[in-house]
Amino acid sequence: MKPLCIAVSGLHCGENPQPGSGIIRSLRRAWPGVHIVGLVHDVMESGIYVEDGPDEIQLMPYPAAGAMAFFQRLDVVHKKTPIDVLIPSLDTEIELLVHHQKDFAKRGIRVCLPEAISLRRRAKQFLPQLARNCGVAVPKSRVAHDALAAYDAAVVLGLPLLVKGPYDDARTVYSLPHAQAVAAHLLAEWGTPVILQRRVTGTEFNVLGIGDGQGGIVAQCSIRKTATADKRRGLGGVVVRDSKLDALCEALIRELRWNGPFEIELIQDAIDHRYVLIEINPRFPSWIDFPAMLGANFAAALVERLLESAPAHPLPACQPGAFFLRHQIEVVDDVSRYSGLRHDDVTPSSFAHPGFRLSAPFPGSPRDVSVH
Repeated sequence: MKPLCIAVSGLHCGENPQPGSGIIRSLRRAWPGVHIVGLVHDVMESGIYVEDGPDEIQLMPYPAAGAMAFFQRLDVVHKKTPIDVLIPSLDTEIELLVHHQKDFAKRGIRVCLPEAISLRRRAKQFLPQLARNCGVAVPKSRVAHDALAAYDAAVVLGLPLLVKGPYDDARTVYSLPHAQAVAAHLLAEWGTPVILQRRVTGTEFNVLGIGDGQGGIVAQCSIRKTATADKRRGLGGVVVRDSKLDALCEALIRELRWNGPFEIELIQDAIDHRYVLIEINPRFPSWIDFPAMLGANFAAALVERLLESAPAHPLPACQPGAFFLRHQIEVVDDVSRYSGLRHDDVTPSSFAHPGFRLSAPFPGSPRDVSVH
């Protein structure tokens, strides 16, 4: 009997870590013999090289290349290594793939994705309407499609404020010219629109969960951030339990009828102590393996649900007071592993992206590298 094969994307583990490596660690806690296929867009995704990383690496086109390029490449990978489950962990991938769920079913690949309308309703530019429907507070916000409109929005909102890209990146600005310059940069990097928000001062909270697609939550874990880096990246957190926080998240997921992983980001206002909704991310967070170390393995629960072998009992609640700290280490490999890529297999039409250079060598995995 062949081992369970799971494909996972998002293996960057640097300053702004993606969820893929944490997902892989969680999966190996549940199934030590699982075969993991790492789907990467960049040869410098450091999760390629870690000792407990994927068993093989497959280079994939950037989501901007479109669905046809994605599935053409996936078919090559799937023929070589039949995939049972795919866990996409990047917002831009999910934006693309929600419209093609039947294409996965035709290939016999199980994937858990929200409905397209649910994904759209939780997007940053539409979050205020969702929050109003649920009776949840949000910061005052404006959407801008060009730098001049961003300047005008900053005048209306007042300073300081946050300027956010549609998928990632959030920067605090303290002057109108700075707001305009940051908006121009984010528009060039992430596309339209940018979102400008009044800054809320207070304690930050993140809630990880899995929605059942019917308005319920399969499992949930809440943390209070204890350490943050630039752009409010979480460097540490402690498990909390708060009925008001739980009720707020339940209202949002019920309204969205969310299916699959989510992360809800909130701030508890320092003045009136109410929770203010900041973002809803449509995937597992980078700290996904933290609750798995406490006995609540969200990644494994998702796979079991997809394989229709979900446990009879829900995941255990994480103990309040347990905490994590992000610990960064160096990953070492040998330059000889660069020979894993044949450049003639990679064409600009399917892999083109401003950050990808065909002349760059492709470092191999400690286990296996293939692009055939």
